[in-house]
Amino acid sequence: MTRQRDPRFSKRQLGRLLRTFREQAGKTQPEVAARMDWSVSKLIRIEKAAVGVSTTDLRALLTEYGMHDDELVTDLTNVAKESREQPWYAQFDSVTSEPFRRLLAYEGSAVAIHQFHPLLVPGHLQTREYARAVLATVYSGAELDLALEARMQRQQRLAEEPPRLVMLIDEGAVRREIGGREVLHEQLRHLLVRTSEPTTCVRVVPYGAGAHPGLAGAFVLLELDEEISDTVLFEETAGKDYLANGDSDVVTAAWERFLAIEQSALTEAETVTLLRGLLGEN
Repeated sequence: MTRQRDPRFSKRQLGRLLRTFREQAGKTQPEVAARMDWSVSKLIRIEKAAVGVSTTDLRALLTEYGMHDDELVTDLTNVAKESREQPWYAQFDSVTSEPFRRLLAYEGSAVAIHQFHPLLVPGHLQTREYARAVLATVYSGAELDLALEARMQRQQRLAEEPPRLVMLIDEGAVRREIGGREVLHEQLRHLLVRTSEPTTCVRVVPYGAGAHPGLAGAFVLLELDEEISDTVLFEETAGKDYLANGDSDVVTAAWERFLAIEQSALTEAETVTLLRGLLGEN
């Protein structure tokens, strides 16, 4: 089953394309708004993906920009329809932040996800009970159940067409008894299973690596499919997370940080040996 492009992501891409078409046509936003009998703010909101665009308005814009290719018009009309649907995670708005929902939107188009976490096993690799123990530090009752369901659905959707996962985890994360010893051991066994998958790479950064760039906090780099060819950064720091895309300085710096951490990590084989040792299997 192929992952469908996320509606919010489709809206964003459509807005970018419409801005590009306008600029290629040599038209300004006020000029186009006047021709369409719109307010300038409406066109700005469409280009910034703050609102969706109806198929009627889309066809009128494409005509204004001299885009008459039937196949292109049909494709973009379908994208516009998709962009107006509700994303799968809309039901979890009460237990997810806005930046995190943007991350989920990007994940639907990711061909590779690179992540480092200094404290926890990344959410993509968490067992249900480990995830419950982590989420219980923030939520309780019905909210905890909802947050857990969101995490499990996220894993399930990515499993439908798995992107390449490259997960760097600090050694403290695989030793910390989140949920107790049995929950941790179940989690470590799950990591061993995942390491055998061709699309998943798990490497532990050992205590012996000392100070390294990853100590600044957890972050994720997503490589998007060739149709988009962007890299997205999602970074969690003290009280703040944000997204950046494109060939920006912040994304380039994050790549350099990830590669530096990777240099300090155990190999995949060494990681398997460590995990088995923690389970007493050596």
